[in-house]
Amino acid sequence: MKICVYGCPGRGGQAEPHVFYLGARRLPVVAILDRWHDASHRYFEVKADDGRCFLLRHAPATDHWELAGVYRTHRSLRPRVATLPAGT
Repeated sequence: MKICVYGCPGRGGQAEPHVFYLGARRLPVVAILDRWHDASHRYFEVKADDGRCFLLRHAPATDHWELAGVYRTHRSLRPRVATLPAGT
């Protein structure tokens, strides 16, 4: 779902979400819980002032933001890389 996000300069001078809108509802970001990126997107797990956690996805090439997930409480959403024990 595409959303409207307003940002402020963050790490490396790139904009990070400060407030976003779901329909007519304004949701200020009170904390960025996690952030990561892949080849084409940047991801932000944020906590809004209503207590819910959201996963926001940003495509820097087009400057489009999407709502990728909504959660009642924080949980780590960062992709994990499996590692094998040495010698296997």
